[in-house]
Amino acid sequence: MTRTLACLGATIVAGCLNTVTIAVPHDGAPDTGTPWDLGAPEVMAWVDAASDLVLPPFDRVAPLVEDVRCGEAMCARGELCCLVSGRCFDPATHPELCVRPPQDAGEPQTCASHADCGPEEFCRAAPGSFCFGPGHCQPRSNCGSCGGDFGVCAVCGCDGNSYPSIQSACRAGVRTAGARGACGMGFVDGYPFDAGIRAAPLRHPCAYDAQCPTGLRCCQNLGVCVDPACPTCCRTPPPGTDFPCERDDQCYPSQYCAGEGCGTPGGCALVRGTGSCNGIVTQVCGCDGRTYINACWATGAGVRVAHSGACP
Repeated sequence: MTRTLACLGATIVAGCLNTVTIAVPHDGAPDTGTPWDLGAPEVMAWVDAASDLVLPPFDRVAPLVEDVRCGEAMCARGELCCLVSGRCFDPATHPELCVRPPQDAGEPQTCASHADCGPEEFCRAAPGSFCFGPGHCQPRSNCGSCGGDFGVCAVCGCDGNSYPSIQSACRAGVRTAGARGACGMGFVDGYPFDAGIRAAPLRHPCAYDAQCPTGLRCCQNLGVCVDPACPTCCRTPPPGTDFPCERDDQCYPSQYCAGEGCGTPGGCALVRGTGSCNGIVTQVCGCDGRTYINACWATGAGVRVAHSGACP
């Protein structure tokens, strides 16, 4: 069963585009637990999709085991989503269509689908992956925490449902998109007051195209709406970065688009400052046309290195 969250205003979650599907227990009743405080009842309310009955908020959800989404497709009964290939498969009859990745040393069991994990586990995405990609089996009772209201804690599940928090998605055994906020709702992730530094990108989490604004498509690898004219924006970010990019303005104000050379695809990385840089002079030319003492001083300032030596 699902319910719909109606957007009645414009505060807390920016860019409300449509109603949002929320996963709830099949009996329609809240599971046990502390009621979840929406923080602004005048802005958002739980609405039953069939009867428009306003319901009280709650904290916990149950997995929608009969509704298995795999990107744009809905899997047939008995099938699961292969999280490596992004295709539905039947683990009972064709397990060879979704082969578990080789085991990592010192890590929990690797997985390509939830079928590779125990009954109280799910296949959580490996670092750098979100909706699709290999993962590790993770207990449903241990996925981190969030103590804020809906505007801070809501997440978009890769099953197309929104969840009040990462804990709720974890208990349902669902991976989450690469940006915070309910599915289809824009959220300036973590930077509500930084527009004076540089406008933070408004990322719309998604599980499929219909949850994206007009002109954008859902990058199902990341679970975020992207411009189809930017094919490099839908790829796994490089190690040490958290989101693919081509320009600094595609990253948050405290980040820059790190990468090799100038103008090449990279990933958003934190601008760490130059406090840990030494004074050894090995000059480099930054992509901003300025000469830096060494590469650490360039990247510490959030600037890529164009080449060794001083700028012309």
